[in-house]
Amino acid sequence: MFMKTSEFEQQFTAWLDGKLSPKEAATFEQEMRDRGFDPNAERFAAASTTALLRKHSQSPTLGHRDFFNHQILHRIENDLEKPEAVRSGQRTWWGIPWLAWAGAACLLIAAVLFKNLIPVGGGSLVERSTYFATVVDARTFEKTVSASTVYNPRDNVTVLWLDGLDYLPADFVVQ
Repeated sequence: MFMKTSEFEQQFTAWLDGKLSPKEAATFEQEMRDRGFDPNAERFAAASTTALLRKHSQSPTLGHRDFFNHQILHRIENDLEKPEAVRSGQRTWWGIPWLAWAGAACLLIAAVLFKNLIPVGGGSLVERSTYFATVVDARTFEKTVSASTVYNPRDNVTVLWLDGLDYLPADFVVQ
């Protein structure tokens, strides 16, 4: 019979405390031998460890015991009054209502940015801007090339048109 660790620990503790019947104790000691442990050595090690701890680990004296007990009882009462989610350590502020408000705020910010920064006709921030570029002079130093500007108010675009240049294929690389 092979026991799980927690069962073995429970049996071991009961065996050390002398709470097993003689038959159970004999079975447990045989199982310990099968696992490679000496029952007498284990009992001696446990007894010496217990004696060592009792001798050298003294608990500090508690000053103001009544105040300490009052604080503990107060914390227990407060914990019993809290909802189960708070007692189990879950955050109650992170839920569906908070998520809905956060989503609505994000949508509002996105709508404002879309309306003001993307030109979709009249009334956008780009078209109302006082900053603009104007082509004042367009000349060339070649007599065969002429330059002119074309402005499209619907698209808010100004194009510089050069006539008379030699044709360059699209795959031509300028060096």
